[in-house]
Amino acid sequence: MVQWDERAQRRIKTQALAFFTESFEQFYEHAIAVDKACCVTWISESYYRFLKLKTSPIGQHISSIIPGSYLPDVIASGVPIFLDLLYLTNQWLVVSVIPLQDEEGNIVGGFGFVASESIDRINPLLTKYNKLQQQLHDARNKLALERNSRYHLSQIIGRSEALQAVRKQVRQAARFDISVLLTGETGTGKELFAHALHDLSARNAAPFVSLNVAAIPENLIEAEFFGVAPGAYTGASKNGRVGKFELAQGGTLFLDEIGDMPLDLQAKLLRVLQEEEYEPIGSNKLKQADVRIIAATSLNLLEMVESGRFRADLYYRLSAFPIHLPPLRERLTDIEALCETFLDQIALKLGIPAKSLTADALQLLSRHAWPGNIRELHNLIERACVLSDSSEIDATDVLPHLRHSRAISMPASSPQPEPRSSLQPPATLAEATLAAERSAIVDALAYCQGSKTQAAKILGISRANLYDKLKKIS
Repeated sequence: MVQWDERAQRRIKTQALAFFTESFEQFYEHAIAVDKACCVTWISESYYRFLKLKTSPIGQHISSIIPGSYLPDVIASGVPIFLDLLYLTNQWLVVSVIPLQDEEGNIVGGFGFVASESIDRINPLLTKYNKLQQQLHDARNKLALERNSRYHLSQIIGRSEALQAVRKQVRQAARFDISVLLTGETGTGKELFAHALHDLSARNAAPFVSLNVAAIPENLIEAEFFGVAPGAYTGASKNGRVGKFELAQGGTLFLDEIGDMPLDLQAKLLRVLQEEEYEPIGSNKLKQADVRIIAATSLNLLEMVESGRFRADLYYRLSAFPIHLPPLRERLTDIEALCETFLDQIALKLGIPAKSLTADALQLLSRHAWPGNIRELHNLIERACVLSDSSEIDATDVLPHLRHSRAISMPASSPQPEPRSSLQPPATLAEATLAAERSAIVDALAYCQGSKTQAAKILGISRANLYDKLKKIS
């Protein structure tokens, strides 16, 4: 048995303690102490500066100085913590916390230490960890922005009674986590209202995912809904494909043109809504479906149910809260506000001076039947902005786009149209040809966002020829 010399033992202990003290001071640059009640009794000068404190923390509870501190837990349990992570001052730090005991073993307080950022071996690890955390935070923020609602109820233009009634319904529907069916003609703003509904709901912090059912080929629509497992079929991605239900998890899934959904997929969607789970294509693993469905259609789903083209059980599941959006001809008092907004938006988009509507142009627009609703109105205003060289758009700028459209009847209190004998005679063939050319040129310029070179190419004429025709129709 090895015999240890007492002096040698004391020398080794002294050397070890000296080494430990030196290493401790090197490794732990910042330190703080608390009493049994977790109130601060001492803090190192470097830690005081690191925390950017303005006044002395002595006597304050540790949680008010360092949120999430481990000291309260260590004092309560008596178990120390060595080399753990704590998020402080917008970064992750390595900390150690030990309880302090008196001679009888009672816990009387605790010490907390922060590892120095100058330690060569640990600093690169912390730097990498903090960088990864920041990247994760940025990715989550980006996803939230990309998949969040773009429109709010306050952005929906108009004060008509019909629109106010819809606003009230949207607010009411947003209070309950049930499916909503938006119906109305094409161009009435169904997607805009869906965004607003999501924004008002308790799910507004989660994604808003939109899917136009009519725009997806029938053989691909199931994959769009439920996703594809890795290697599910020949040619499938080895990483698989995420479906819209998974993207919308916790949030809202907006299904536009739901009336165009194939019958076989209607049955699968119904099962997902009933069971709140689904299987990606090629997978045997169930996934949870925690989504709120907002469906929209311009078709009469009840007629489709009667004719067997839409499942009755799916219809009643989707229309737990139906909201019908009125056509523009039922909210004519909103036209002036809509036109003002469109004029500002188009001027900003095309980089042209702001324009306004004259009173006669506004009166003409208020007598149109608007079969294309708000989308048609926006298109007409854009055409007029492109073709008019004046700061004002008058009735002559608007009339060519309404010439062959039917007008709605005006209220009795409104000025009555002139008798037929006082109306202008029908347009000549030359005038009709000029109007047709004007309409084609306007469409091309609007499509090309004002680029005359691209518009001429689309129209199949030279740029010089386009300029000549613009002079004739202006």
